[in-house]
Amino acid sequence: MYEQRLCAFVDVLGFRELIDRSLKQPHLQQQVRHLLREVTDAKPIWERDSPVDIIEARLRKQGIPNPRSEAEQKVARYADAERGTSFSDSLVLSATLNDHAISSLVTSLLFLSRGTAELGHYVRGGVCKGLLCHEEDLCFGPALIAAYDLEQKIAFYPRIVVAPDAHDAIATVGMDVVGPLSSYIRTDFDGERFLHFLSPQAMELVGSFRDEQMREIHRELSRQLSCIRPGNHSRPKLIWLARYFNSVLKEAPISGMESLSIEIKKM
Repeated sequence: MYEQRLCAFVDVLGFRELIDRSLKQPHLQQQVRHLLREVTDAKPIWERDSPVDIIEARLRKQGIPNPRSEAEQKVARYADAERGTSFSDSLVLSATLNDHAISSLVTSLLFLSRGTAELGHYVRGGVCKGLLCHEEDLCFGPALIAAYDLEQKIAFYPRIVVAPDAHDAIATVGMDVVGPLSSYIRTDFDGERFLHFLSPQAMELVGSFRDEQMREIHRELSRQLSCIRPGNHSRPKLIWLARYFNSVLKEAPISGMESLSIEIKKM
């Protein structure tokens, strides 16, 4: 029943507060629903609308014998390769160890990280490689436990940490649409590798308006930093985020945007 898969366990930080806000903001309800739906679907857009018909037409043009049958087999393989599950404030995504599925997993995590940041919230998680059973209505196995432990014990900051074995699987993938996946992983100050979701390449991959997205994240982080006080449990996480944001801005400046101030006001 188990198979080797990449498994990501991700926690949306401050999810309760986000849901409380959504009670008075119907548009926010739609944003949260859209964000979670896109991620848990775990499939590229071009495979969601009549995928068999689209792939059949493509194969027919290529002169493939029995294009309908071949298209149905391809869709079945893709559906089996990618899985997404959402419960409460946590998500589990997994993928079989092929380039197509791994690329979809990484881009889904980039989409989730950037989307929550624009809403003023952030994600923390872990990605591991190992044995897993992930079906439509259940998920269990050593890989899920390892990913959960990575999120709980190692990630700490609002980052999705990638375990060494998972990094080895991801770093070898390079597809025309997304480029080398190694460019979306960064090494942190403590030696842990994490998903580099604010990189210019990642921002352009999941949306073509990097400046606007960075400005929105800058506004939210500035607001949160101005409210934080010494002793608040969120302080280390926000400081880490601000330093990460500033390092990205230094590498790829945006006209008129200054670095975030990391000074914490006293009581």
